Amino acid sequence: MTIHPLINHLVDYTLWANTRFVERLQQEPDEVLDREVASSFPSLRATLLHIRDAENAWMHRLEEVAPIPWPAEASTALATVVEHTRRLRHLVHASTEQWLEGQVGYADLRGNRHEQVRWQMILHCCNHGTQHRGQLITMMRTLGLDRIPANDLVVFQRSLRRG
Repeated sequence: MTIHPLINHLVDYTLWANTRFVERLQQEPDEVLDREVASSFPSLRATLLHIRDAENAWMHRLEEVAPIPWPAEASTALATVVEHTRRLRHLVHASTEQWLEGQVGYADLRGNRHEQVRWQMILHCCNHGTQHRGQLITMMRTLGLDRIPANDLVVFQRSLRRG
């Protein structure tokens, strides 16, 4: 098996999971989205926007485009998270196996130079989002929110079977 179908599946999952959180949290008022909660980032909105900004940074690295804007954009609208994930998904789905296996040189946000294979960069980017969605779950529980989206990979895979 080639890596392309697996990476496609992972970015499809990432879009599905990010969309579930955005759609759920868009139902909350700004006061809840911006309320401080002890975590890596100070609020639900800040955590989602960090996912967006990181995905944008990895897109720039994958496409070998510098400088990397941080934040990805001025808007703090939750819908921007899904827009950036769609861009990542489109890039990956439109790519070739050869592109995915290509090495890319890039600088991290501190200016340190690295070289990495693109499919590994995509794997990291998607896993990074998974880590922060787990934090969103804890933050939502801390804030007393309900209807927390199930976002396990197996839930996504089962949803594909149901069509």
